[in-house]
Order: sequence, then structure tokens, then C-alpha cells
Amino acid sequence: METIEQSNKRRETNWAEIEWAKIKRNVRRLQERIYRASQQEQWSRVRSLQKLLVRSYANRLLAIRQVSQDNKGRKTAGIDGVVYDTPAKRQQLSQQLDPLKYHHPAPVRRIYIPKANGKQRPLGIPTQKDRVQQAILKAALEPEWEAKFEPSSYGFRPGKSCHDAISHLFNLLSKRNGSQWILDADISGCFDNIAHAPLLAQIPVFEPSIQRWLKAGVMEQGQQQPTPSGTPQGGTISPLLANIALNGIQTLFKTNRRTGENGGINLVRYADDFVVVANSRAELETVVLPRLKAFLAERGLKLNPEKSQIVHRTTGFNFLGFNVRYYKDKLLIKPQKEKVQQFLRRIKTILKQNRQTPVKVILIKLNPLIRGWCNYYRHCVARKTFTYVSHRLWQMLWRWAIRRHPNKTKQWVKDHYFQTVGRRQWLFGSQTLKLYLPTQTKIRRHRMVKTSYSPYDPALRSYWQQRTRSQLLQYPFSDLKLRCLKQQNYQCGRCRDLLSIHDTIELHHRHPRQEGGSTQLDNLIALHDYCHYQQHHC
Repeated sequence: METIEQSNKRRETNWAEIEWAKIKRNVRRLQERIYRASQQEQWSRVRSLQKLLVRSYANRLLAIRQVSQDNKGRKTAGIDGVVYDTPAKRQQLSQQLDPLKYHHPAPVRRIYIPKANGKQRPLGIPTQKDRVQQAILKAALEPEWEAKFEPSSYGFRPGKSCHDAISHLFNLLSKRNGSQWILDADISGCFDNIAHAPLLAQIPVFEPSIQRWLKAGVMEQGQQQPTPSGTPQGGTISPLLANIALNGIQTLFKTNRRTGENGGINLVRYADDFVVVANSRAELETVVLPRLKAFLAERGLKLNPEKSQIVHRTTGFNFLGFNVRYYKDKLLIKPQKEKVQQFLRRIKTILKQNRQTPVKVILIKLNPLIRGWCNYYRHCVARKTFTYVSHRLWQMLWRWAIRRHPNKTKQWVKDHYFQTVGRRQWLFGSQTLKLYLPTQTKIRRHRMVKTSYSPYDPALRSYWQQRTRSQLLQYPFSDLKLRCLKQQNYQCGRCRDLLSIHDTIELHHRHPRQEGGSTQLDNLIALHDYCHYQQHHC
């Protein structure tokens, strides 16, 4: 492996032999230095460290891997139709990039995805090369802003999640004599309407590059259209830019302890969705709303009247897929009814599209989907919902099985498709693979992250390592994968770096199965997906 220090020289890189743990350590050290300098308000040092990180060859390689291997959109191309899906293409790209030189970005490709209300959400997809350039700059900008962002902001930030936002809301609304009125607010077309000038005024470094991305235009049906405002939702750097644009919204309601002004007003924000809690409806209407509208208007934004409402906590409201409501003497947070029905319709569609598919393939499709959905709701009051969803799954699978064999008896169908496992009767599956039922998910209260803590703070490494291990321990992995992770102390078996729930974790067979290798624990190693690739190609 060649050296990976900052350099402008071109070099040959064997993609299968890159030491990713070393790459990540080098990038993380520079990010920690940027974060520390930003905390101390040493702005000239911050700028010089950011430029050093942008020139870093390690950062370049990491950005290419994130865009072309890790991200879900790794197979999605921009208007040029180019996807860097082979080691040779990634190696070639690593030689071509030079982020500090003038770069003319291509227009983004416009696509539309359906929304829950029947409308369509516009997405802008930059080319993969532009996304890599954005990832390089984001790695340098994010540590600076992590030291500046408000503690009540949880969306698109490292180490924070929607469950932290929900836990924060629980702490605000669960007190019997606490604030009881809520403004459930939503910004209308946030990503598409952010004004460029106020945003760029807050980013003194790399401003020309960011401005060119913002002004690159949109290609739709062969016609290029200008982009006078907004940032493309498919861009790697767009979530960070949206957080920068909305930073400062919490300070509008900062409590003045001497005068008592703004007492009881608290805000919790996740990206462009936020909730303001206050003591009275009048306070929300006369104090909160005018300040919010003025703040957003300066940034070219406004509240969505259809989705913004003022409610009492006993009425309840939906936020991030959860229903938050105060019942008599306690606050309960449950899965949102519409999201439950949406999930069941998705399962029904899969079964309808796979009427003659083998059982094993059906389970390979359904189990990850069910596990992921249950994992999202396992920190709230979801036991009854999980029981209901398990029952509906049984109903749908029973009808699916009956339809496949109209000439067989129901007893035959039951014996053929449903197994008896312990006390669980009629569990759908085969001898080797069983359906994962939502009732198997344990309900655990989420441990809220400490709001002022950041993963870029070098003094908090042990806190984040312990938090990562705790999350892995509670994640609904299969029993075999969880035992394998515990055996390895939650570290990758190849690079020895700590795994996390955000990584794609693969189980590698030491002795290949096609050569007679078993699926027992002593023949398995848990690896990052990119380390798994290297294991087979080195």
C-alpha cells in the first residue's frame, strides 16, 4: 500500500489492496483537528486544515468508496450515464480528481418519486463524479459546522438520529405540569427553495465550488433549466447545506433568565421538520409564528400551511412516523397508523408480485424488510402494533399459500408451508429459513445521545465506541450474526475497525460453502461489505 498523505502527484492505486482502516484514521484525525479548532474559534487554522483535508489522497479514496460502493444510490447515474462500478473505473477516477482546481459541474438529472399524499417529490441527481467532489468537500466542512450546530438539531448529523429527536420530545412533553401546546411545523419545499445568497454568505471557504453546484441547472426531458434557488436533494452535500441554512432557528426562542422571556419555548428539529413546544396557544401564535416566518423568509422559505398546525398534547400529532399524544397522566409514543398501513400494503404488493416464487426467495425479500421496520419502531410503545402486524402477516401469507395450491387441502398447505417452533404455531418458512415476526422484536427504550456531544470530538472517542457497541448489541440481527459480532468484539474481522449499525455487515465463510464449508460460528467472520470484497479479490 502506497503512502496516503496529501499530495498532488498522480499514483497507481490497487483498489483491492487499500487499507481502509488506515485511510479512515488519517481522515478522521484531520476532521478532529478541524472540529477542535472550530470550537476554539481559530478560523484561520480551520481554513488551512480544511484545504489540507480536501487535498488529501486518503479523503479522495474514501469519498469514491462512499459514493460508488457504500451508498444506496451507487447504481444511479447522472445525465452522463456513468457509474463507477468496477475497481478499474474507481482507480481511474482517483487519478482524475483534483478538487481545488476549477471544476465545471454537469446539470443534475431530474426524477420524481411518489409522496404519501399522492403528489410527486422532485429529486436532482448529480453525476457520480460531482457527487464524489461534493463528498470530498463535505468531509472538510462538516466538522467545522458540527461545532456550531444547535443541540436540538438531529437530522442528517453524524451520531444523531430521529430516535434522539423523539426522545427529546418525550422529555419535553411527558412532565405533568410542563408545556402542553405544540406547533407541528413543516417547511414547504425546503430543499428546492433555499436562497443561495444567504447560504453562501455563511460558507467563506470553497464558496466558488459550492456556488457552481447550486447554479448547475436541471436537465428534464432534454431541456436544461436554471436553478436560481434550492439545492438538489440527490446531492451528497445537500443535507449539510440545508442544516447550515436553518442553523440559528433555535436561538429565536432562547430563554432570557433575567426577564423570563421565551420561558417554556423549546424547539426540536429534524431536517426541515420541526416541533415547537410552548406554554400556551397564544404564545405560539403571537411570538413563535411571526419570528419563524421572518427567519424563514430571509432564507427564501416559508411554512407549509397544509402540514403545519397548532395542537394540544392531549390531541396528539405525528412526527417522523410516530404518533405523540398525552393520555390522562402519561405521554405515549406509538407507530403512526398511516405508516403501519403503508408497510402492510408494501408486504401485500411483494406477495402479489411473487405468487409462484419459492418460499426461500420470499423470505429473503421479506425478512430484511420486516427487521428494518421493527428496528425503527422498537423504541416506542409498539407491542400491540407488532402483534397486529404479525397477525396480518400470517393472514396474507396464508392466503398466498392457499392461492398457490387450489387443489390441496388446508391441512396439506399448513404442513407444507408452516412450521411449529417452540410455542409458536404456524410459523411460515422452510426447514432452513423462518419468517421473522415483529413480535420477536424486544421493546427497548432508546438511550438519547447527549445533545452537545459530537463524534468529531477526540475527547469523546470512548463514549462513541461504547454507544456503537451498545447499538449493535440491541439491533435485531439474526442470532448467528449477533453471536459472530460478539465473538469479534464488534470489530471487522479484516480491518479490525469497529463496526456500526450503519455499515453493511457481511458474514464471510472461512472455508467456502461450495467446497463443503459449514454455516457454523467457527467458520464465519463478520466483515464490512468492502472488506468482504477485498477478502475475495486479494
